Amino acid sequence: MNARELEFVELNTSKVSDEVIMQFDCGNYDMKKYLQNQAKKDTIKGNGVTYVLITEDRKRIYAYATIKAYSLYYYDDAEKYHAKVSDNNGKILLALPSVEIKMFAISKNLKGQRAYTLDPINHRHYSSIFFKIFLEKLYYMSMDTIGFQMVFLRANDEGERLYRNNKFVECDEFLCTYDSKAEGCISLAITLNEIEDVIF
Repeated sequence: MNARELEFVELNTSKVSDEVIMQFDCGNYDMKKYLQNQAKKDTIKGNGVTYVLITEDRKRIYAYATIKAYSLYYYDDAEKYHAKVSDNNGKILLALPSVEIKMFAISKNLKGQRAYTLDPINHRHYSSIFFKIFLEKLYYMSMDTIGFQMVFLRANDEGERLYRNNKFVECDEFLCTYDSKAEGCISLAITLNEIEDVIF
């Protein structure tokens, strides 16, 4: 396996067998079961699209990621936009088109492992390489599929370091929508310009 052979493919059109999907284990029961039981249904319902990282033979899933459309809301001075004031402080509510990474998981056998064969020079971890591959997919998706300016996610303790190492920062200046499954997580975001610095 080398990095050029790996590709994130949309799950419902990936031709990955149910047997291969059932074999995926990231070490987190909820995230494993989401891929196995819910991901395909969520795509059909418009709740999120899942991509699996596979090689051409489609015999193993190395990682998966689920994304959905999102907006990051913030207040700004109405007079900047010659707009009618929408609150008592002279502010209006604006939104940045974004994509949310709802899920990101890699095979538990590769967690914490350095990818000597994929990265013989820098010896990065598999998680870093796989996440960078997905950020690159999102970067090009923003140009040819649907326009967005930022990538947003809610980091748990396990994933926070990975995301921060890839230039995600806290986004307290934005109003984040409530998500019951994200309680205790930290809201992080990155701009497309910053993604360029990560992937190139």
